[in-house]
Amino acid sequence: MKKLTYFFLLIILGGATFIMSCSKSSSTSVKGPTIHFIAGAGYTSSDQTVQISTPLLFGISATAGDGKLNRFLVKRTFQGKITTAKDSSFSATSFNYDLHTVAMGNDGTETWVFTIFDNNGGSAAVTLTITTTLPTSAETFFSNSKNILACRSNQIKKPPIRRFFLCLLNR
Repeated sequence: MKKLTYFFLLIILGGATFIMSCSKSSSTSVKGPTIHFIAGAGYTSSDQTVQISTPLLFGISATAGDGKLNRFLVKRTFQGKITTAKDSSFSATSFNYDLHTVAMGNDGTETWVFTIFDNNGGSAAVTLTITTTLPTSAETFFSNSKNILACRSNQIKKPPIRRFFLCLLNR
């Protein structure tokens, strides 16, 4: 009789374990944020080769998944040095941003990483590479420098040679 009690107890425990293990598994995945480059006239949205100090315009568009967007971070890496170009906190379900900047003043390769974060701990990133080259002539270099610094001869009332150096030094 004692053996029969143990046997029934073993069957009950085994059956309970089997029934508990067959419960429906919940596979609810959290949908994270999405981010992409804005393409179009004037925007840099893919890897490019440009001359040093060329103006660049990056357009970013991001949308939230299951959580709200709460941070935007832009990191720029050139010759092993990482700098933060933009770091902002906010709370929104969508985000658009235009970053106006210039390519590095030295020839080489720089990597840009644009990352969006949400309040669920999720994130998404897009990356592109800008290769900077030296200009082919001094005229091209000074033409680009003039565009970047937006110096016009009528903005500074100084002798021409002094105006030239003030423009290069960005006043």
